[in-house]
Amino acid sequence: MIPEWTAVGIPDGYGPCKLLYNPPSGMVIVELRSTGEEFLPNQIYLRHKDEHTYRPVRDLQPMVSSESVATSLDSPRLFYISNKLVRREQHHAGEWDGLYQFDIQTGATVRLACQSSLLLPRPYTQGWVNDIVSASGDASHLYLRIGASSPETSAVDNQLVRMDLPVGELHFISPLRGAFL
Repeated sequence: MIPEWTAVGIPDGYGPCKLLYNPPSGMVIVELRSTGEEFLPNQIYLRHKDEHTYRPVRDLQPMVSSESVATSLDSPRLFYISNKLVRREQHHAGEWDGLYQFDIQTGATVRLACQSSLLLPRPYTQGWVNDIVSASGDASHLYLRIGASSPETSAVDNQLVRMDLPVGELHFISPLRGAFL
């Protein structure tokens, strides 16, 4: 426990791993990760630049993460992915829950995509979002790293894609060969 972190609203067992700023809203956004011996899923907190205390962007749920946060520089929105985590022997594994948009001004959260709604081009039939690379300035596009598979092969293809919002259509930019984070 670090007293300075507790004083600004960061819960015990967590520490910052990513810091963002959203100019239109004046919000400081921090992604938190587990820092103690007990594993805790990543969470996203924010505060106004003139305030001192962070608050979560969504209610905390045991073993459900909010991670890979990105924000737009011209729109008061942030984006994140969520995974449901399970303990397996010596490690934790995640099942992709969804890609979310959080409206910083209203506090409204919208699920933009999940396993059953991700619009994959052929030949892919199954896919998930591994990481948000960035958001466009006006929040009309997200750049994502996805994993996708097809019935013809058991291999997973990692791809850099652009997602058009709000429709959710994916456009492949480049394959990511080899093992990517």
